[in-house]
Amino acid sequence: MGGIGAALSIAARRHSVCLTEETDWVGGQATAGGVSALDENKFIEFAGGTRSYMAFRQGIRDWYHKHRQLTSEAATWENLNPGTCYVSPLCFEPKAAVDVLDHMLAKPDIRVFRRTVVFELNRRGNRIESALAWQFQQRKVIRFLPRFVLDATEMGDLLPLAHIPYVVGSEPKSDTGEPDAPAQPNPACVQSFTYPFVLEHGTVPSPVAKPTDYEHILKRQGFSFKVNYPVSFGWRGDFEYRMYGDDPPIPNNMSPGPLFPWRRLLDHRNFSSGVPNDVALMNWPRQDYGAESPLDRAPAELAVIFQRAKQTSQAFLYWLQHDQNHPELKLRADMMDTADGMSKYPYIRESRRMVAKGRVVEQDIVDEFQPGPRARWFDDSIGIGFYMVDIHPCGANEHGRMRMPRPFQIPMSALLPHDPVNFLPAGKSIGVTHLTNGAFRLHPIEWNVGESAGVIASLWIETGSQPDSRTVQAQLARIGVPFVWFDDLSANDPAFAAIQLAAIRGIYPLDPAGLHASPDAPITRAEAAAALAAYFGKQLSREDATKYAVEQGWMAVDHRNWFHGDLPFYWTDWREAKLPAPLPKLEMHRTGPVRRRELAERLGPHK
Repeated sequence: MGGIGAALSIAARRHSVCLTEETDWVGGQATAGGVSALDENKFIEFAGGTRSYMAFRQGIRDWYHKHRQLTSEAATWENLNPGTCYVSPLCFEPKAAVDVLDHMLAKPDIRVFRRTVVFELNRRGNRIESALAWQFQQRKVIRFLPRFVLDATEMGDLLPLAHIPYVVGSEPKSDTGEPDAPAQPNPACVQSFTYPFVLEHGTVPSPVAKPTDYEHILKRQGFSFKVNYPVSFGWRGDFEYRMYGDDPPIPNNMSPGPLFPWRRLLDHRNFSSGVPNDVALMNWPRQDYGAESPLDRAPAELAVIFQRAKQTSQAFLYWLQHDQNHPELKLRADMMDTADGMSKYPYIRESRRMVAKGRVVEQDIVDEFQPGPRARWFDDSIGIGFYMVDIHPCGANEHGRMRMPRPFQIPMSALLPHDPVNFLPAGKSIGVTHLTNGAFRLHPIEWNVGESAGVIASLWIETGSQPDSRTVQAQLARIGVPFVWFDDLSANDPAFAAIQLAAIRGIYPLDPAGLHASPDAPITRAEAAAALAAYFGKQLSREDATKYAVEQGWMAVDHRNWFHGDLPFYWTDWREAKLPAPLPKLEMHRTGPVRRRELAERLGPHK
């Protein structure tokens, strides 16, 4: 996902891109990794993703209108969900995403090298001069001569090749200060990973063979529909899922529902022909493989670990059919385009993590430590995300637990190596911890990280030095990348860039209780005073900004010495002749009250 976002943003600046992909499907976790039930945030239909990511989502919906026979009702749905799944507003066949992404990448400046993996980087001083990659189909080595290297691999594979310091596994509490971190570092504690597969709910039994060593796998995994949500955390305790049913989850996708429709990719009720039965993705915690970490393994050793993980998913399928008496569940190998029906590449949840200039820790994002509507504020934000701290336990004494965060930002410092080398992480391998990785590893966040990394790298090439965050933010806003959280501001809103830039600089008023931008709401005089103070470099509370604006003669009080901060603001409320510098020329023709978007459009892009 990060590689797609990076390639698109780099090509948009007219730089050439060589995009390598180990499998024959681009798209990472959404395609080759088999997770075509998107893990997103609850606002994603309105906001919370970059413009290009939202185009990817819309492209999938358009693909179904073009390539499948939808019912007349489904064809009218603006937010078509082919699977009407519960886990996400959008679940689909992996091949649909492959087609959409192939089309998005079909640009003159992007070359895609499928079945290609980088195995060596030649670094001299603070510059990576070349990369060697093996092409599996051609069975030959290819050399790349990059100006910049971005690592969007699922496991941060280029970090050791680039000789850049990184962390593996869980950090100790003494290092991160995280309340849920262990007392000692544990490099073996890497989140479990999974080989997803797809099942069709048919009528004819389609049994699979009993896997070798099935009893051993069953004992290790403890296959079950039961999940314990610990009462000690204030949760519901033991809960047993069932296979079928259509109970609506409450609220939205955050409560348990039946297992099969949870990640259903195709709901036969949405199609007039061609889809006789429901089809669902199996990506269930009990099929996770956590007995061994896949990180920092020799290739032959990694291949063995991957096979054990694949056998675990195959054993889970056998358990569903045989032990749970669901012979009607048919493996759809064609959905994954593989001989055995398992995903082309495992769904990797946790990668190597770069030791970056900045790092996001648990207390930066978890709601217990961030009482406002947003998580910790980062002035150098280059993106946003919102997903629970979702820990899939490792097999090495996992200490972390699932936590609920506030909507959070992605700081640029988390993408920057300590040495100014021509290298950036563009996916999961940014400066996060074992715990916060659980919130940063999802589809739209990886895409956002990659897209922003592409802009940083492009500016670095164009100027010859590392760009500052203000310069990067100006470019990101222009291409529809949010870096301040609003739940009602689409990346396609005409004032999107102005509002994002005004907000990150303290000019745009933030709702202290929520995430609404409310771009068409009127600005109050108190908010206008704070915005004016921020524009001239004074980050003050509204009360202090009001006093400052009056003392400086920038705004006036009435004959009773009252300011009337709650009244709607008019441009004439500012005594512009007394300001320390001229404001941008007022080019709009409305006299007032001034809307929030109008204030952002005047002040946001210029300071």
